[in-house]
Amino acid sequence: MRCRPPVRLYFCLLLWALPVALGAMSGAAPASAQGAYPNRHVRIITNAGLGSSPDVLARIIADELSRLWRQQVIVENNSAGGGIVAAQRAADASPDGYTLLVASASAFTVLPIRQEHAPVIIGTNLKPVAFLGASPMAFAVSPKLGVTSIEELVALSRSEPDRIFYAANQTGSLPHMSGEYFRSRTGASLTFVPYRGAADGLTSVLSGQTSLIIENYLAIKGAIQSGELVLLAFSARERLPNFPEVPTVAETAPGFVAIGWAALMAPIGVPDDIVNKVHTDIRRIFDQPSVRQRMIALGIYPAFPSTAELANFIKQEQAQWSPIIRNILAAPSAAPAKEADRPSSRRQ
Repeated sequence: MRCRPPVRLYFCLLLWALPVALGAMSGAAPASAQGAYPNRHVRIITNAGLGSSPDVLARIIADELSRLWRQQVIVENNSAGGGIVAAQRAADASPDGYTLLVASASAFTVLPIRQEHAPVIIGTNLKPVAFLGASPMAFAVSPKLGVTSIEELVALSRSEPDRIFYAANQTGSLPHMSGEYFRSRTGASLTFVPYRGAADGLTSVLSGQTSLIIENYLAIKGAIQSGELVLLAFSARERLPNFPEVPTVAETAPGFVAIGWAALMAPIGVPDDIVNKVHTDIRRIFDQPSVRQRMIALGIYPAFPSTAELANFIKQEQAQWSPIIRNILAAPSAAPAKEADRPSSRRQ
């Protein structure tokens, strides 16, 4: 199975019969890369915070590569500047393959708009190595809100415009962009409250400060399983195979898709034989059923497009999100709320 135009690549990324599961994963890296690389530890920088989907992905890959290469692969988190610091450090690193970057979707869709000359230009600053996984956003609410579907959420927000505050990761993050995109597509009356990370946002919902959270499933899985949150929908194009009972937002707002994803990048100038070796070895990792099952259980869906398909996919994502992001960032609601402006504990 291959993802070919005009089919959007991320449509294929969220199907159960992913390329990585088809058994066509054999192959070897060029002999020059196999013999020489790596002969010391490799550093993976990520723009994601601890415990986020990209961070978990980076650590899964690092652990497996460490075993495969018999060299330590370490993960370094640096979310400063919305990810620009991590990207800059990776882009400025020696192009020898010993510094790599795991970047989330926002690094390629939001950063280039918020920061002129952001060091995330494919072919200029960074070189695609491998796609790591896709993760749709989960829309979940406090049980106290009394809604069990997206339709009910939208209806309640319209009938009581000032009632629903939604928690999402910091301004400009994919959860934030997903929430604002949702408002524009459905006419829902929601107030954005930014938090430094998913854990803080989750705490705000559980304490009653907010009543809706938009996050990747991994970050709120425990609260959903314990019944502290009600999972309303996923933002995938189609229902997920391991959550067939959970609707998609698109069933209420046709065409609504918001997918988080992460990719492995190398500084421009890294030799092709090293890129090919890393690409092939990660493909070998994803060919392990235990790794795929672990990722899917966390709400992360593996796929393995070629580096050329990955570069094209990033361009498609930028084209889709650019007008949305520009409109959101230009709106007054895009400004981060001050601590004093955050909703206090209130009626749900």
